[in-house]
Amino acid sequence: YWLMKDAIPKNDIAKIKRIAHEAGYSDANLRSNNRNGVFNEERRKTGVAFSSDPYLYDLFCPMITHANDSSGWNFDIDWYESVQIARYKKDQYYSWHKDGGSDNNGVYTEKSAPVANDHYIGKVRKLSLVGILSDGYDGGVFQIRGYLGDGEKILEPDISIGDVVVFPSYLIHRSSIVTKGTKYSLAMWCLGPPFK
Repeated sequence: YWLMKDAIPKNDIAKIKRIAHEAGYSDANLRSNNRNGVFNEERRKTGVAFSSDPYLYDLFCPMITHANDSSGWNFDIDWYESVQIARYKKDQYYSWHKDGGSDNNGVYTEKSAPVANDHYIGKVRKLSLVGILSDGYDGGVFQIRGYLGDGEKILEPDISIGDVVVFPSYLIHRSSIVTKGTKYSLAMWCLGPPFK
């Protein structure tokens, strides 16, 4: 993963929260092979708002480019999904999951794309960005499941309010249960052709 400390200024955090409030939060669901999705509180319990406000892309796309170049991944990225702002209240979470397979098995089709948009067709999620938009909560730890020389490791990037982490979308990750307060975070997914 690629970590950027203090990447989101406080005035931008406030604006992002206003954008989410105006868009409206709803219960998160898990998409399967169609746009409708299903609710599965065993895997995910949180509120989400989505936005395609150009301001968000102006803020976060340069971070994606920087992480992609600086890390050496150099993934072919050519489209961005709507930005998701998540609100985790006490006892809410998102269990272990990956954002996309990044190979031909994860290709968006007309039926599986989150919205009817030709820019999705034939592409996969390649990079994910997570930003932290609040403090004053307990739990809600962002973790990535990794495999290092001697086996599986649970990685906990040192992220706090204003920090951003970018990682390949095929990595398994989670946000643990919030035990006190409310956690706000942001996710953005970057698309491109499948890995070969």
